[in-house]
Amino acid sequence: MNNRIIDRAHELLALGVPFALATVVRRERPASGEPGDKAVITGDGDFLGWIGGSCAQPTVLIEAKKAIADGEPRLVVLTPNLEAEARDGVELYRMSCYSGGTLEIYIEPYLPEPELLVCGASPAAEALSKIGAAVGFKVILIDPSATPEQFSTAAVILPRVDPEKLGKSRERYAVVATNGNWDEEAIKQLLPLSPDYLGLIASPKRFQQMRKDLQSAGVAEEKLASIKCPAGIDMPARTFPEVALSIVAEIVSLRRSRREEKSIPSSGTGESARPGLAEDPVCRMKVDPKTAPASFLFAGVTYYFCNPHCKNTFEKSPQKYLSSEARP
Repeated sequence: MNNRIIDRAHELLALGVPFALATVVRRERPASGEPGDKAVITGDGDFLGWIGGSCAQPTVLIEAKKAIADGEPRLVVLTPNLEAEARDGVELYRMSCYSGGTLEIYIEPYLPEPELLVCGASPAAEALSKIGAAVGFKVILIDPSATPEQFSTAAVILPRVDPEKLGKSRERYAVVATNGNWDEEAIKQLLPLSPDYLGLIASPKRFQQMRKDLQSAGVAEEKLASIKCPAGIDMPARTFPEVALSIVAEIVSLRRSRREEKSIPSSGTGESARPGLAEDPVCRMKVDPKTAPASFLFAGVTYYFCNPHCKNTFEKSPQKYLSSEARP
């Protein structure tokens, strides 16, 4: 099974699909997962592998989706004794299934490289390609005169902005560095892609004239307002590599600040850190209604279950599990 999981992980990496790899790192009986058991989970909820059965799977799915969203790994512990397992850096979930036991699962996100689109074959574009690749961006160099010899650090070289060849991207940043050769055209081609950042290497005076020309060409003011010119953080950069460094630093700062905004602060107990969870009325495990493997409508209320066995048990005697006496 683990070989299939690793093969699937390589396939997703090749396709550029974000996913998370969950690995059981500790088990206390009678939990059924074993150290080394693995699962691959995508943002759409596709789940391949085994990490401890139906009670553990909904929780792992919840935390895997959070990891894909914020890009941060996490250590998840499902246990009947929350106080004994409480420690910094751990997401705790109560193990209330009949099987009991404790599972400790490490969840690591694997995300496609963020794209850095660089328009131009100028010295600044060369420096951007090198520095961008060095810090982990997939550099896509766009210019009809660009060659692989000149831009050896670029992953892809295109003669123009081609949405079909670019495809979809989770994160996309763009810089126009054509040295005035086709600035306006580059901006018109890039704006429909709605990049997370669009910078222009040009003087403010030059940009003001470009704004007028682009407005006359029908480009909306709100689109033009999204362009950063001059691109880069405020620093006394003089050489082309220094200018490129200031631009990449600005993109990294923007990217990391947005990641922090997306990140869900940990309260130590994962089940309380995620709003919208439902409680399985039979075993009391927390489940996500969007991904619950079973549900049942009773007296106008939909109940969600961590596995079909709990649903079948509930159907036989709903009132038994909804009474106050049945609650722990």
